[in-house]
Amino acid sequence: MPPIQPPLNMGDAAYRAIIRMILAGQFRPGDVLLETELAERLGFSRTPVATALGRLVAEGFLEKRKKMGCRIPLPSAEDARKVFYARQIIEGQTAAAAARNASPEEIAELGRVLDEQNDGLQQDSKEQFSDTNEMFHMGIARMSQNPYFERYCRHAFWRSNAYIFFFDNFYQHQRQSPPVSRTVEYHQKIFDAIVRHDSEDARRLMEQHVLVTYEGLLLRLT
Repeated sequence: MPPIQPPLNMGDAAYRAIIRMILAGQFRPGDVLLETELAERLGFSRTPVATALGRLVAEGFLEKRKKMGCRIPLPSAEDARKVFYARQIIEGQTAAAAARNASPEEIAELGRVLDEQNDGLQQDSKEQFSDTNEMFHMGIARMSQNPYFERYCRHAFWRSNAYIFFFDNFYQHQRQSPPVSRTVEYHQKIFDAIVRHDSEDARRLMEQHVLVTYEGLLLRLT
């Protein structure tokens, strides 16, 4: 069974580097990302940067402009509602399928991801927490053994992350909202349901998790 996160190639490295720049606050909604400028700033050739930007567009995190470059989408409360509703339905069904189909090796790997996520939370590391959050959700999508679930989960996940990165207090280094530890708590409950192969509980918990994430952002979007 392959690991949940394979080794990085140059395109993957550029992809991660762009995400790190966004997490570091170097870009905001509405900003345009240009291939040549990113390649120079990151010290990559244009090819892996172009690959990374294409991947972020395909996943819904960036929008392709008609002329040059890609744009970080401007926030919209209505768009956020639609994205999170779609994600709630898709990921709920995906978690149910994962609970039915997960192998012992996949479950053990997902448990290691949770351990790493807890470490990221304890260290207040936005990058580690973001990486392990993606690994958790995409790991479940792969465990569903349905490539269509995996494809649509990835798109909805990253489109919703365009809101999470810019409006969630954890990623903005603010602490007045409910703590991001609720994410870890939900992940643990979803994991436990998958361990039990309880598909209905996995679906219910995943839907709750996505809804609670959306509700935590709602006041900052309206």
